[in-house]
Amino acid sequence: MQVNFLHYPNLTLDREPTPAVIAIGMFDGVHEGHRRVIDAARRMGADLDLPVEAFTFVEHPRTVLRPDSPVPLLTPWPEKLTRLRALGLDACIAAHFTPDLAALAPEEFVDRLLVHQLGVAGVVTGFNFHFGRGQAGNTTILRELGQAHGFPVEVVQAIEQDGGVVSSSRLRELIATGRIEEANQLLGYAYSLTGTVVHGDKRGRTIGFPTANMDVPREKLLPAYGVYACWVQLGDQRLAGVVNIGQRPTFDPPKLMVEAHVFDWNGDIYGQEITVSLVQRIRAEQAFSGIDALIAQITADCLVARKALAQAASAT
Repeated sequence: MQVNFLHYPNLTLDREPTPAVIAIGMFDGVHEGHRRVIDAARRMGADLDLPVEAFTFVEHPRTVLRPDSPVPLLTPWPEKLTRLRALGLDACIAAHFTPDLAALAPEEFVDRLLVHQLGVAGVVTGFNFHFGRGQAGNTTILRELGQAHGFPVEVVQAIEQDGGVVSSSRLRELIATGRIEEANQLLGYAYSLTGTVVHGDKRGRTIGFPTANMDVPREKLLPAYGVYACWVQLGDQRLAGVVNIGQRPTFDPPKLMVEAHVFDWNGDIYGQEITVSLVQRIRAEQAFSGIDALIAQITADCLVARKALAQAASAT
């Protein structure tokens, strides 16, 4: 998949305007609803015999417009790009969201960007897509502008699951409250954290449970503090483990950490990138009266995690 970055008002695409069907959206999470949009774009592209591209944003618009209230991301840019690559798109237009871009009226967004700079020949988007200055543009206006410029617009309707609409905002709420199994159902995959393994204080090693301390991107949404059964991806290996996310209240001073313990593993992985895919929340974060109580609880957590992962593996 070719990736081209766009920084309005300067266009840095290394190509001339190319007729294509474009799926437009923030696509944070690349969840089931987003994949429906991209699937519809691929069908339109096949019907029109045209390439299919995603038009998405590197930064979340609200984070740029309201830096005092940034949106924690389900999929920071590198992860989102990886997930988009897996969907069979021909190209991705990665727009940096800037105040200049936010100031475009809906008509300018379509005329300047989509038509004259990209050469759009068809658009597919989700039901809740808004665009242009003050988010004045909606799917009705997009259809009208598409008709005026001679390209079709398809709007993919909401997917309802487990009593609500599948959306990035709903997923953020589920993950932030630790309801990881519900979130995984809406995502269509296990929510994951990726980071480089860095040196910590090595306390886990002294009590028989060595951990890999992960440097997770600061914009990534962390789930509710606690212990989770997880798969640990290390290169081509998928290993079973548990991950603790929280401030380690048993130790002083408390410090926010993401620590993965890989079962039956003794290798050195400092400096390597690993991904933990969360399968089940085992318990919330808690403080313990001493090291013996902590060791007893970690031992119990590992037994629960092994059972949960064995069940998950048998279900796939």
